Amino acid sequence: MALEYQTRQFEVMLCSDNEPDSMYLEVTEIVEEKSRIVLEIRYFESDGSITFTAFEKDLPFELIEHFGLSARESLTPVAETVE
Repeated sequence: MALEYQTRQFEVMLCSDNEPDSMYLEVTEIVEEKSRIVLEIRYFESDGSITFTAFEKDLPFELIEHFGLSARESLTPVAETVE
């Protein structure tokens, strides 16, 4: 998914790891056709914890806000209801 904040270009990718057993959203910033990871939110299935890591300073608040909400929706399991 491509995002633009304050004329800066970002991409979000949903990823998973086996070690540790986790899923994460990764945000990369695209600058002059090069990309670098700027944010990561990781959900650990073993204990249900979520961690946030920023690899860059001075990121747009709107990006962090959007990213946090997306991670909550995309990474945490949804309880199934049985009728």
